[in-house]
Amino acid sequence: MSGVGILTKWTRKICAFVLAAASVVSFGLGLTACAENVLTLELSADKSYYIVTDCPEDKTEVVIPDTYNGKPVKEIGNYAFENCSSLTSVVIGDGVTSIADYAFLACSSLTSVTIPNSVTSIGNDAFENCSSLTSVTIGNGVTSIGNNAFEDCSSLTSITIPDSVTSIGNNAFEDCSSLTSITIPDSVTSIAYAAFFGCSSLTSITCPAAVCGNLPDSIKTVVITSGDSIGDYAVSGCSSLTSITIPDSVTNIGSSAFSGCSSLTSITIPDSVTSIGEFAFSNCSSLKYNEKGGLKYLGNKNNPYLYLADTVSTDIKNVEIDKDCRFIGASAFYYCDSLTSITIPDGVTSIGNYAFYSCDSLTSIQFAGTKEQWNKISKGEGWKNNVPATYVQCTDGTVSI
Repeated sequence: MSGVGILTKWTRKICAFVLAAASVVSFGLGLTACAENVLTLELSADKSYYIVTDCPEDKTEVVIPDTYNGKPVKEIGNYAFENCSSLTSVVIGDGVTSIADYAFLACSSLTSVTIPNSVTSIGNDAFENCSSLTSVTIGNGVTSIGNNAFEDCSSLTSITIPDSVTSIGNNAFEDCSSLTSITIPDSVTSIAYAAFFGCSSLTSITCPAAVCGNLPDSIKTVVITSGDSIGDYAVSGCSSLTSITIPDSVTNIGSSAFSGCSSLTSITIPDSVTSIGEFAFSNCSSLKYNEKGGLKYLGNKNNPYLYLADTVSTDIKNVEIDKDCRFIGASAFYYCDSLTSITIPDGVTSIGNYAFYSCDSLTSIQFAGTKEQWNKISKGEGWKNNVPATYVQCTDGTVSI
């Protein structure tokens, strides 16, 4: 372990035998101290508090004091406990406010950590490769968890994230292969890339809609607790996902949000949803649809025909979309080259990309609303490509397309 500060390895060995009452050693370059538990502490630049900078690698138990020499111990410095492979227990004092980068890197015998409420930040790689760490309790003062903070904590099965946390860094829990479930509080507004990459046992996550994403393939259950938007590709490619709960607060489901969730059998779209992005449910091969009139719908108990996803067969000829339909999905009638006429209800608010692509027999489009209502409908790219119809018949006249 490399030294931090101005103590040499030889000086540290002497320090171990100094009595606590006489444990202050003055140097011309500053003030460094040895605490009772043989920690190396340095005064901050303004000499108002102490920083833990080093610890002998053979220590098994460490207590970081609240104060030392009448001043608070406020920081666990960079690399302070790096490679302390014998360390099994650490008690962090209530005066500590930050755990710096690499503070406990590769403390391979450390089994559990309780981070007090006084701590406000956990630095990058702070507990990386603590391979025996099974549980972590984070105090309610922490607002950010740094990049790779718990990466390769392969024995970690439990972690409590408090409501104070607002951000989780890149790869924060990467390769925590024993972690089976995690709850992300509503306070979190950002989870960076690959936060749970390689968490091969993670099957359940509870999180706000805004940060649902970058989930491992092993995830089976997702419970969204709050938020108004499920982002693009939010759970895309989660091929083990069988269940998802979406709250009534959600108004938008992004593009490809659930694409490739091949084990998902059902989904309930809340009535609160006002927009659904293109290909939101593409390649959800196990999804059970509500079928009516040769069409496949998704919805909920109140409106099972909320979203038109697809047709039962491309040979369909004459279609009347259910009056309660609000969204016509991307590619819904893709290459339905036998389709000759369709009636669209006046409640439809969007028509997805390529919805009628290459319906080259479609000559009649009826809309059960006014021209003004038709013009307000959001229409995706190429929605009428290769369609021979040149106008839509509305209740008060025609609109050219």
